[in-house]
Amino acid sequence: MTITAEDYAENVINMTDTISERFIIEHVGYVNGKLTIWVFNYGDVDIEFKVEIGDDTWPAAWKGLASKEMDSVELGVFSPNPGELNIRIYSRRGNDAYYRFIVP
Repeated sequence: MTITAEDYAENVINMTDTISERFIIEHVGYVNGKLTIWVFNYGDVDIEFKVEIGDDTWPAAWKGLASKEMDSVELGVFSPNPGELNIRIYSRRGNDAYYRFIVP
């Protein structure tokens, strides 16, 4: 198997972007049956992400977030049971951020 210099360079750049991703779940709010999750990208590369709670994922398409920006995902009418809610944000490149929210 032969790897060209161009393929090698592209793989290194992709790997550098993957390890350069830095994002967190900044805040979670639950008001009037609506769950809102704020995500902050504090890394040097733009990301695309989705929100996962249990078996459900939002939004249907990847949501883009520029470097050093914050955005929110509103889950609309959401009726979790009182107690612990485990939230996972995952990027297209395979990185994760987790948040434990206590539902009142």
